[in-house]
Amino acid sequence: MIEDGFSQMQTLKTVDSSTADSLLKSRGEVGLNNVFAFLGVKLEGEGSKHKKDASESTSELQKVHTPNSLFAKMYNALDQKGVIRKESLLDSGSGDFVLFKSKLQKNPVIDNLESYFSLFRLAFGFTDSGQQTKQQKADGQANKKVLEQFESLIKQLKSEGSLDLVGESVGNEQFKAVLTIDRDYLNDPSLSDIADGEFCVLGKAIRVIKEDNNQGINLLRKTSLSKFSDAMLKQMFSGFQNMDEHGLKNVEFMTEVRGPVLQVIPIAIFA
Repeated sequence: MIEDGFSQMQTLKTVDSSTADSLLKSRGEVGLNNVFAFLGVKLEGEGSKHKKDASESTSELQKVHTPNSLFAKMYNALDQKGVIRKESLLDSGSGDFVLFKSKLQKNPVIDNLESYFSLFRLAFGFTDSGQQTKQQKADGQANKKVLEQFESLIKQLKSEGSLDLVGESVGNEQFKAVLTIDRDYLNDPSLSDIADGEFCVLGKAIRVIKEDNNQGINLLRKTSLSKFSDAMLKQMFSGFQNMDEHGLKNVEFMTEVRGPVLQVIPIAIFA
């Protein structure tokens, strides 16, 4: 990026041409006026040659903005005006520009369900091989139905509403962050490049919940599961408790992020 955030492309076109023309004319005349006259000979000649060389060079310079250069230009403008809050972020108001560093991860509910679904599908695939008894076939059909319901739930949670990333701040000021992202603006819908990494986040604060406020941000607020009570959700995910007894790691199905927490609509997530 050069010249105040611009990216530059240059096209050079060169044309060389050369032309040559030649012309040669001649005429001769032999005549005998009378038998007693001398022999007369007349010769005429004309010649010409033209040569023309031409060289043409055209240079086209095009300046365009890329997403990166636009972001750099916008960030510099906001930073020079001093409107980006970089400290005391929990004192931010709705609509303030904020900049902080955070370790990000996917929505814990969706991430855990996707992991268990992949694991169960792999495990059930091994049990379907070879000859089976009637009971084994019945169990296989039941497992297949469970997987279908599992997959339907995941698709519904991923397709409804916006996508949330959860993070913890890195630095002196400790707080949690919930980034609400529109799927249409994601370069990588799987979020594999962002999950479990430390990134800088520039965005606009839309909600601030301090530690002494007995509130939180519901990660299922824009899904159909938001209509369920906490007791119903706890019972729904109780089947995933004590997974260490079956050789799996225990995970927490966190459906709500308690304060202190900052909810942000990100403009850019960058390293």
